[in-house]
Amino acid sequence: MPMCLLSRCRIPALCAAVRNGSQAAFALAASCALVLGLALALPTTTLASDDNADKTSEKGNLPAPVEDAVTMLLGAVGDRGAVPGKGLDIAALNTLLDFAMQPGAATEKALPAKRDPGYGIFYRSQINAPLEKLLRYCYDPAIPQEAVFPASIRSSRWQPGSDIMKNGLRLWERAADQGLADAPLVLHGAEREEITPDTFSGCYYAYTLNRLLILTRHEGRAVLVSVSRQAEPSTVGRKGAIVGKDTDWEYVYSGVPGATTRGISWMDTYMYDSATITVFFEEQPGARATGYALFKWVKAGWANLNVVQRKHIRSGAERFLVGFRQVLESDRLPPAETIAARTGEFDGMNEDALRTALADYSVRLAVVAKEDSILSRDDFWKIIKDGAYATHLSREELVSALLKNYMKERLGKPALGS
Repeated sequence: MPMCLLSRCRIPALCAAVRNGSQAAFALAASCALVLGLALALPTTTLASDDNADKTSEKGNLPAPVEDAVTMLLGAVGDRGAVPGKGLDIAALNTLLDFAMQPGAATEKALPAKRDPGYGIFYRSQINAPLEKLLRYCYDPAIPQEAVFPASIRSSRWQPGSDIMKNGLRLWERAADQGLADAPLVLHGAEREEITPDTFSGCYYAYTLNRLLILTRHEGRAVLVSVSRQAEPSTVGRKGAIVGKDTDWEYVYSGVPGATTRGISWMDTYMYDSATITVFFEEQPGARATGYALFKWVKAGWANLNVVQRKHIRSGAERFLVGFRQVLESDRLPPAETIAARTGEFDGMNEDALRTALADYSVRLAVVAKEDSILSRDDFWKIIKDGAYATHLSREELVSALLKNYMKERLGKPALGS
């Protein structure tokens, strides 16, 4: 029996059953080994130290009014009727902001309570870019999320009817509005998202998120609160591959259900549920740095068994931050208008033109794949050989791949195979 699986299992009775040859127990042990770096969330500095606390801290240690505010926000996401005074309690929101915007040292032991979407973390850090810049790049529907979150998101699109799609709505121009303190701007919507392969199993997933955005001001500082909740379980996990270093943002998507990691490749895994409350705020009025606070919960695994622990969520958050900072803090980052225009060019191309534009990349991928221990496997090689990778991608996947390559070039990342 592979020791890598047993060494990750923290249930002694289960390990014993596996050693005695129980197939069912082996399946559960494999599930325990499945580390899903599934996050849509940021930063790395301060975080609760809770490696052994997953089963003993279900109630968490946040003040009760903060937990009540979390309940209020998670209840409001997906409810388009939720507005200030009806489903959105601004006093409770301010209580949460008081907590989240404290210096990191004051909340480094904070643990949210376990909820329906699983165990949660609280995460506090900073991004070395002003909030207005963050809003400009991250909350313009003309800029797909994969352009700014390349290490975590394969593709993401706001769904029709989302409030943020309304003509002329520019959050980055509204952040300085002092009236937001008394009358926050509230936006509802939904986003369809597919993530990059996780770093352990190689699985990638697609799902729909209900979204709630609240642009406000608190204690003289501009604040954006972003709340998301998974609308339904994800598509089945499919086999993906990280090519070279994860920080190079090179990923291959097979379309084949299962996990890439040997020993658990047969497993049908899912992201069953997830919820996130993200707070972006000016560290000081007009500051050049943006504070970041995250509450996040994830439930994912196999056979309706949640195998995600707090440390897995933390790992995904760290990965997300590394990629995000490489983009937003780069002095080579193109103007937001330039990225939006380039995306528009890709969107305007027909599929044949998109595949032609990705043809050279597909040829270079085939050269790399011959020498790669994962990409040379049948599930990957059959769609890569003869430079055919682009022919297996949908229109949206082609646009996302070309946009990623464009961002890599503009930010000075090495080209595939270089």
